[in-house]
Amino acid sequence: MSSSYLPATTDSIAQALEAKAPSEAISILYRILENPSSSSEALRIKEQAITNLTDLLRQENRAEDLRNLLTQLRPFFNLIPKAKTAKIVRSIIDAVAKVPDTSDLQISLCKEMVQWTRAEKRTFLRQRVEARLASLLMESKEYSEALSLLSGLIKEVRRLDDKLLLVDIDLLESKLHFSLRNLPKAKASLTAARTAANSIYVPPAQQGTIDLQSGILHAEEKDYKTAYSYFFEAFEAFNALEDPRAVFSLKYMLLCKIMVSQADDVAGIISSKAGLQYVGPELDAMKAVADAHSKRSLKLFETALRDFKAQLEEDPIVHRHLSSLYDTLLEQNLCRLIEPFSRVEIAHIAELIELPIDHVEKKLSQMILDKKFAGTLDQGAGCLIIFDDPKTDAIYPATLETISNIGKVVDSLYTLQIVVFSIRKFSIEPVGIVCHVAIEMSEVFEGYERQYCELSANLSRKSNSSALLPDHEKKQRFSEIKVGLDDADALIRKMDLEARSLQPSVKAVLLAKLREYKSDLNKLKREIKRITSPDANQAAREELLESGMADVHAVSSDQRERMTMSVERLNQSSDRITESRRTILETEELGVSILQDLHQQRETLLHSHQKLHGVDDAIDKSKRVLTAMSRRMTKHKWIIGSVIGALIVAILFILYFKFSHH
Repeated sequence: MSSSYLPATTDSIAQALEAKAPSEAISILYRILENPSSSSEALRIKEQAITNLTDLLRQENRAEDLRNLLTQLRPFFNLIPKAKTAKIVRSIIDAVAKVPDTSDLQISLCKEMVQWTRAEKRTFLRQRVEARLASLLMESKEYSEALSLLSGLIKEVRRLDDKLLLVDIDLLESKLHFSLRNLPKAKASLTAARTAANSIYVPPAQQGTIDLQSGILHAEEKDYKTAYSYFFEAFEAFNALEDPRAVFSLKYMLLCKIMVSQADDVAGIISSKAGLQYVGPELDAMKAVADAHSKRSLKLFETALRDFKAQLEEDPIVHRHLSSLYDTLLEQNLCRLIEPFSRVEIAHIAELIELPIDHVEKKLSQMILDKKFAGTLDQGAGCLIIFDDPKTDAIYPATLETISNIGKVVDSLYTLQIVVFSIRKFSIEPVGIVCHVAIEMSEVFEGYERQYCELSANLSRKSNSSALLPDHEKKQRFSEIKVGLDDADALIRKMDLEARSLQPSVKAVLLAKLREYKSDLNKLKREIKRITSPDANQAAREELLESGMADVHAVSSDQRERMTMSVERLNQSSDRITESRRTILETEELGVSILQDLHQQRETLLHSHQKLHGVDDAIDKSKRVLTAMSRRMTKHKWIIGSVIGALIVAILFILYFKFSHH
């Protein structure tokens, strides 16, 4: 690299582009960056030179030079806006990431940039570099350091309310917790990422990443149908963007189909229009596993694991489900082998499945305990005895149904007793009920009263402080006070209506309190009107007239209150009569419904009784059959004994006859 610099012009950029060797072009671009000019045109040319130099160094796999370039450009970053600085730094870090076997270099580079951004107080850039550093630490399996870095970063980003970065950080935290096998925290972080993503526009690639992580977590919980839907959404997003992660989404879709015993659908998905674009070792591996699963062949399964080790065992997501898939295939194979037998030797099953006897015996006992089939192990004889599927006895469901019906009858009687008791209490203690209603209604009045007191104090404070304000702020303050006065009038009207709907003993107290509130509000209105009026004498005359009118209104309001109280007493009496009549009708309807329930339950009990009689008849018939069989067996025993006795007598007679003649 020459010590003399080149002018920062488009001709210098063209000279670098026309260079025959990449090393010559890199040297020219370095010389352009050494130009001390800081004009706007020179800065623009230098930015273009940095972009071209980054691409060339990446193509030459010179990661260390890219790192040194970032250090060299720090004085230049002070001359350009912070947004452009962040763009250049992130592009150089991305270029280093594209150079193979540079994970350690990327981590050290990110740590250096974090220290520099802290010193330069570049918060926006530092947060993104720290998020990139946490991702690199996760790839290097340094989970604790990555989590400690993210814990402080999340709090800072939430305070700044940077939703887009928060989605990335929450998603990264979910992946970290999943790698540590902490599923509850992984789901919580993913939910936080989804919540933040719902409030902003999220790029399709990021949304596909969220769906992919959701599918992975649901698959971990054995909810493969939901996981398949998430993987499908992720596949569509990545496929539209031609993202290489689309093949992994498709691979996990096929895994979900296999895990729910729908391996026959795998070939159809692979041969579809979208699947044919990604035909390769990944899909071939899943197809081999699907064939082994559909044929229930452990041998084919082990062959697939051996032939596609990189695609199956080295994939952490697929590898987690291989053991459960192997157990499923083993169970299916064992069920297929023992299906034609009622009694079979365990050694014969182990020979057919080509597994050790101990392993097969342990798996069979586990399947019996899990009720995969009905049977028992005769370890003395080394045999497996398979039973037919037991038939459920009809007595137990009928008995449970009878007990349930009796419980319903008891509940209905208890409900009826409560209703009768409440009717008696209502007829004896009506005053207590009315007082309870009045108390509840007065609580509504108290709510309005609290709101009015707070509003009145606020208006008084604003009116006292408005005199000291400038003219433009005073107008704004007066408009706020006017709105508050309208709200206070509305609260007074609500309290008036609420007080008049109560009993006379409660209403008198509340109306007296309400008159005081009205008087205070009128004083406040006059005070505000005096402050806002330009003519003090005119304001005094209006205040005097308003006070006289207020006295007249007070007298007429008292008369109206008396009339209203009389009308309310009549209305309350009629309401009590109507309420009593309604209660009687409801009680009658409730009694009719209870009788109907009792009738239905009686029919249910009779039906259950008939079922029990049928069972008793069957038992009696069985007893008669057993008695007849025992009699027949006794009869056969006597006949056999008689025949044996006759044969013994005949033999003895023959022997006697034979010896007597000799």
